[in-house]
Formats: sequence, C-alpha cells, structure tokens
Amino acid sequence: MHSTVNSLNDVRVGVVGPGRLGSALAAALRDAGVAVDGPAGRGEAPEKCDAIVLCVPDGEIEAAAAAVAGAAPLVGHTSGATPLTALAPAGGGAFGLHPLQTFAAGSTGLAAFAGAGCAVAGTTAEALAFAADLARVLGMTPFEIDDEGRAAYHAAASVASNFLVTLLAAAERIAAGAGLEPDEARQLLLPLLRRTIDNVGELGPERALTGPVARGDEATVAAQRRAVAEAAPELLDLFDQLVHHTRALSGARAGETPRTRPSRALGAMQTVRTVAELREALAPERRAGRSVGLVPTMGALHEGHLALLRQARADCDVVVMSLFVNPTQFGPSEDLDAYPRDEQRDAALAGAEGVDLLFAPTAEEVYPPGFATTVTVAGLTGVLDGAPEHRGPEHFAGVTTVVTKLLNMAAPDVAYFGQKDAQQALVIRRLVRDLDIPVRIEVCPTVRDADGLALSSRNAYLSPAERERALGLSRALRAAEAEVAAGHLDAAAVLAAARAQLDEHGIDPEYLELRSAADLSPAERVNGSTLLAVAARVGRARLIDNTILGGTS
Repeated sequence: MHSTVNSLNDVRVGVVGPGRLGSALAAALRDAGVAVDGPAGRGEAPEKCDAIVLCVPDGEIEAAAAAVAGAAPLVGHTSGATPLTALAPAGGGAFGLHPLQTFAAGSTGLAAFAGAGCAVAGTTAEALAFAADLARVLGMTPFEIDDEGRAAYHAAASVASNFLVTLLAAAERIAAGAGLEPDEARQLLLPLLRRTIDNVGELGPERALTGPVARGDEATVAAQRRAVAEAAPELLDLFDQLVHHTRALSGARAGETPRTRPSRALGAMQTVRTVAELREALAPERRAGRSVGLVPTMGALHEGHLALLRQARADCDVVVMSLFVNPTQFGPSEDLDAYPRDEQRDAALAGAEGVDLLFAPTAEEVYPPGFATTVTVAGLTGVLDGAPEHRGPEHFAGVTTVVTKLLNMAAPDVAYFGQKDAQQALVIRRLVRDLDIPVRIEVCPTVRDADGLALSSRNAYLSPAERERALGLSRALRAAEAEVAAGHLDAAAVLAAARAQLDEHGIDPEYLELRSAADLSPAERVNGSTLLAVAARVGRARLIDNTILGGTS
C-alpha cells in the first residue's frame, strides 16, 4: 500500500486506546475525512484496517502490538520515547507518530493537532511515508526522529511541556509568600507566561531573556532566594538550579563562558558530612583558582550568622558553612543537650544566602575514636569567659581545637567570625598566627535587633519579660560609650555608668570588665582600642556582649 495525503481518504485507520490521545486522534481523523475504527479498548484488534495506531501507555505497547498481530499491514504507536522495536510482535511495517502537543481533558478535533510538530519514524519507507501523511492530514508538521534520538527528543518535550507546568505550580507556591491565593496567582502569572513564550518564539531564548539574573543584579537574586527559603524552602534547590542555568544562558548571550562570567562556582548548595566529601567537592574549585570562604557555625542561625554568610558571599567564589554543635566547648553544667538544633531550617537559610557547601559532620567524624589532641592558646584564654569561675580555659580549648580542625578540613582562604564573640575572635587570630595557618580571619560587626539586643542563638531561651531585662546589656554598653564621649576615660567612671544600667534592669553580671582590645590585659582607663565586655545570665540564657571604646579593633 502506498500512501499520500490525498489517498488517506481511501484507507481505514484503526485506533486502539480510548484515553485522551486516542479519543482526540480518532475524532480528528474523522474530521479530516479519514475512515476510522475506534478507539477500541486496549487488547482489542480492529478488523479490516489498512493501519492501526496504538495510543496506549509505553509499558503496554508490546502487549497491544501482540494483540493486533496480523490485523493490519502497518502498525504504529504514539509514544515519543519508546523505540519501534516494541512493535515487533505485530509483524509487518512499524511506524511512530508522536504529536508534539499536550492533550488535556476535552482536547478533540483537528484544532487539537493543527500547527503542532509531529515526530515520525518507520521501519520501511512505506511506513515512514504513511506516518508523515497522517501528520500532514491532521495539520501537523512531520519531522523524523530515529530510535537512537528518541530519549533526547522526548526529554526536550517534557522540559518544554510537563516541566513548564511544574514551574508554574512552583511560582504559585512561592507567590503564596506574598499573600496570593493559587488561583489568583495563576491568573496574574499566565499573561506573563504567554508573553514570555511569544518572545522566545520571536527572538530566541538568549535575546528573550530578561530579569535580575540576566542583568547581573545579584542583590535582587539574593533577596529572591531568601523569599523562596521563607515561603517554600522545598523549592530552594529548584530555584538554585534555575538561577545557575539562567546565568549560563545569559553568559552565552553576552559571548561569555562559564569560566569568564562571575557566578557561584558550585550552583545549588550541597550538603556533605565527611571530611573526604568536603575536600572532594572543593578540589576542582581550588584547581580552578577560586577563593574559598568558611563560616563556622553551631546552627540555630540568626541574622548575625546570615551577615557573615553575605560577607563571605561578597568576598569569595565558594562559600562553605560548617554546622556543628561542638561538644568539647560545653562544660558539664552547660546547655549542650538543650542547644537549639534545626538542620532543615538552617540549611534553607544558608542556601538562601548563596552558600555552596554545607558541611554538617557528626561528632564521630570530627572526633573519631582515639582522638587525643587538644589545641590551646595561652594568655588570652584565662580571663573573661576563660576564667575558672566562668566558662573556664577548657571552653576555649574546645573552641581552638575544633576551629583548628575546621580550618584544616576546609582549608579556606578566609574564615569569618562575629565581633560579639570578641574574645574568641582574638584567640582565633592568635591561633592562626602562631600555627602559621594560611587563612585570613575576618571579624564582622555585631548584629543587633532594632532595640539593641545582640543577636544570639541563646536568645531563644528568653521569655518576653526576660528579653526586656536582657536589653540591660546593650544599654550598659551604650552608657559606657556616652561616658567616654563626654571625656570620662577612667575605668571606674566607665564601669560605673555601665553597671548602673545593669542594676536598673536587675542584672547581676558574671563579669563587666575593661580590657585592652589587643591582648585582653586589664585597662585602667580608655586609651586607644579598649574592650568593654559583659556576660550575664538572664533566666536560663547566658548572654555576652561587648563594645570597643576609644577606637576600632
């Protein structure tokens, strides 16, 4: 049988499969004047047909082909992914007919097919020609796809159709963060979606691309990531991947390559839990000459941590955040077991700030069986928090040991710490200097709430009344600053002004001391950079705060 578009009026086509596509195909062929039998149920064999088209799920094609064996000289399927070999049980010539179109409920008639592309294939010239003629009589444009190319072709179709639906659903989910209901968001987004598709058709993807990624507005992209993390954290990986590939497309438009266009080196955030995984992930970045920034944390992230991450993101090509509640820096009566832990929340926040690698090891990974080494820094660790009557030198031994390990594990170019832990920052700077560890230590300003309270993971312990009392710490520091600004530099006057505020808030400090900001030696008066440090318990929260008087650290 030789087929042309005109001769299709002389053939009879059987359709097997009464689903959406089978029903739409049978109706459209009838509208085009083609004699049709069906759609028949799966497993049925139409009689006296010149060709049979199987509109059944991919996994049922072979069984359906066997059911129609010998019933027609040509048998085809409508799968975009399944090779023609699946039709072998039918015998005779085999063809493929895959409309590059989506068929939702109610799709029917020629209008459902008109204007679409159609992937065709055939095991014989006659079968291929018949498939092409079927496509044309339905108003489609046939193009040939062989079995080797089917998987890639079908993946492209899924990205353009199925995944577009997924993206719109994701956009609706994120829009809920702006207070929009799904139906409302859909109606608002659809015109944008249609215009975007039209632009791609008219201009091509590179020229049609718009938005903050394309114009290099990283601050807006970061703000969007934070909004996604808040509204739909489960979509953060998807957002990261889309940003990554949009950057690549934007770079292609500008004639740039991934090597010359500034971007996050690793794309979506990865979580690694072993030293080996961390080093493996960082190795190619080092070979490419990219800089690495490390932000060590114990989790329970707040805006203070996020400020460190933003600084690292601004300074470095690759950002690593460690998340490890270090048991060796907690004393026997301290809050190790109660310390707030929520890795999922912390990971979402870290990802939203552009972290590339989240290193979240277990205690056994950091301190394996037989671990017997402690790193200590003399002098700086015996006062303030390190004094025996407070947290003790053992606290800083735990800090310096774990920081040394983290610096060796990640080998960053820069590591970031907060000024709120002023003593810790001094100790770590001395540590890397004394041990010749090749890392720059950046100490970032303390981040405070609007009322002045220094942000701390332990603020979560405070009741509303306790939080109001805790403001006494920052107000004590402000009072001391005012005293110095008034020219009163003697330690007794400065400390008296600060203590008056603590007394007013009912706070009995563990310590309130004026010390050199360079080496923590006692200071009798404010002379150059002088550290005023305070620690106190408010409820079950132990809080610390400090300020630099008379200069900068």
